[in-house]
Amino acid sequence: MVIAGGFLFTVLLILDLSTAGENPYLEIVTFIAAPAIVVLGLMLFGLSAWLQVRAARRAGQSVRFNLRIDMSDPTYVKSLWMFLGLSAVLLVIAGYSGTRAFETMESVAFCGEACHAVMEPQYVTYHNSPHARVTCVDCHIGPGASFWVRSKIDGMRQLVAVARDSYDRPIPTPVHNLRPAQATCEGCHWPQQFYGSKLLQRTYYRSDEANSPWSIQLLVQIGGDNPRVPAEGGIHWHMLGENTIEYEAADAKRQTINWVKSTSRTGETTIYRNQDVDTDSSPEAPGGEVRHFDCMDCHNRPSHIFLPPAVSINLAMRARTISPELPYVRRVGLDLLNDEYADREEAQHAIATGLHEYYKSEYPEVAATHKQDIELATDTLSQIYSENFFPEMKTDYRARETNLSHFVNNGCFRCHNESMVDDQGRSPASTCNTCHLIVAQGPSESVADLETDLSGLEFEHPEDIDEAWREEKCTECHTPEDGY
Repeated sequence: MVIAGGFLFTVLLILDLSTAGENPYLEIVTFIAAPAIVVLGLMLFGLSAWLQVRAARRAGQSVRFNLRIDMSDPTYVKSLWMFLGLSAVLLVIAGYSGTRAFETMESVAFCGEACHAVMEPQYVTYHNSPHARVTCVDCHIGPGASFWVRSKIDGMRQLVAVARDSYDRPIPTPVHNLRPAQATCEGCHWPQQFYGSKLLQRTYYRSDEANSPWSIQLLVQIGGDNPRVPAEGGIHWHMLGENTIEYEAADAKRQTINWVKSTSRTGETTIYRNQDVDTDSSPEAPGGEVRHFDCMDCHNRPSHIFLPPAVSINLAMRARTISPELPYVRRVGLDLLNDEYADREEAQHAIATGLHEYYKSEYPEVAATHKQDIELATDTLSQIYSENFFPEMKTDYRARETNLSHFVNNGCFRCHNESMVDDQGRSPASTCNTCHLIVAQGPSESVADLETDLSGLEFEHPEDIDEAWREEKCTECHTPEDGY
């Protein structure tokens, strides 16, 4: 077994060194399974020696072990050098295998491909995220031995669940035993460097025949605590070192908030209670999960972003991989992506034929003159589906809501709403300019055609809904299914 394991390790090592890219299965066999065979062989060798000695002694034979060094005996010296040489080789193999085994278990490929069926949604979306060059363990484990050991112990439980096919579909989120963001996220993003404002432009398309555009530019007030920019505030006021926020969530997904306790750097404490929730909870006697607010409470999908179809289609139309000249293409695309499918094969077939059949039936002239646009749009919709929808794991944007923003998910409005009041009847700030200024907006894709004012514009809704947008949350009308 020792010889076989060593030979297997040597052959696989040569194969691993000559193969480009990462293959977690090859690395698992090479640096874990093959050395394990060698170790098992050595253990069996030792066990067999012990059994033979015990049997000899029971038979009345005298068994003695003499350790002597006789450098004058050529046979002994030859055996000694052979023993030392093989021991050195074994130690080198053990050290190298252990190091590579550790690296393998810490690699992105191991996390995403070793349990392919389970982790595929996370693995695919990770590669399309802003953190695609940050390894999984940097966020899910972080530095230090204690969390590494804890993660490996929890990994055994997960391995049993995969072997028994007893894991949840979808995998439950949020991860409640995730390490605090201060020990992971703030290794790169620390509050003292949150400052200034960031200009964002969004172009939306309506689901009418002309796919009418509407653009808006937001000056997002990031805020922060940098000493070179002394003004405190902005969105990241929540994360300034001496300000602390605690909250109680009524549900596992942390979408319904019972109360919020805010303590400023001056020591002023304010407690807000949700008037719409029938609960006796209080900071002194909480009834649900009490959590110290950190990055993950807003940025809950930093690396595994499941884009809603509306967002994906808007981006594709802006990039012209879906042509706005195709009538009703946004509406038809939404219907195709939002439909329920048993598996991806059925989905891809429906998407591949859906646009062609629609235009042949409803717009024969368009079908004849815009074949290339329809083909490109079909390919784009197929790619959107493959990157964001995983029906086998029951995972897509409907199971993975985002708390960043307040457009189609409540996000900010979980706490910043009129139902959350303190003892004086005051609510957390929720006006538009609390977090951003609208500096340009209008029915065009071109910035030059937009109404512009750097001091801030009053929001104008693309549809004529009077003043309803002042009274209702965006999510009263906008759903993840329709966007925008």
